[in-house]
Amino acid sequence: MKTFEQLYTAWLDGALSNEKAAAFEKQHPELRQEREEMLKLKRLLRPNLVPPELTHSDFFTAKLMEQIVPPARSQPSWFGVPRLAWGGIGSFAVALLLFTALVPHRQHISQRQEYVAEVLKTTTPDPKISATVDSETGITLIKLDGMDKVPDDEDLGH
Repeated sequence: MKTFEQLYTAWLDGALSNEKAAAFEKQHPELRQEREEMLKLKRLLRPNLVPPELTHSDFFTAKLMEQIVPPARSQPSWFGVPRLAWGGIGSFAVALLLFTALVPHRQHISQRQEYVAEVLKTTTPDPKISATVDSETGITLIKLDGMDKVPDDEDLGH
């Protein structure tokens, strides 16, 4: 249901259907005089209510729209495509630099001194067991003769 103001405005403007207008006039007979006065005023003002032509209407409209809806300011985002690309390139460069600095290379290994094992003592408390040492390039092998064989499934760590 429409409010009184909505019905009154539509009745003044002549926007109500004939049945609704008749029902409204029947409910409010005192408003008929007011409508007549409004129609007289409308006829008097209509010739003088021609809007002036604006000389720079586009400029005026643009300025008015700026005040109504200010242009959206774009804040720099850390997640924009260019920043993500530069971030990825920078991360890759740092990773490559760390890899180069911290991971040894083969040429550096060959320049290091070779590990040398020196066997100080080959005697055992048991006279049945004898120990011999064989040294080859990069390998030092100690052979124990006279010991019982250890089964393959036995743990030697204990």
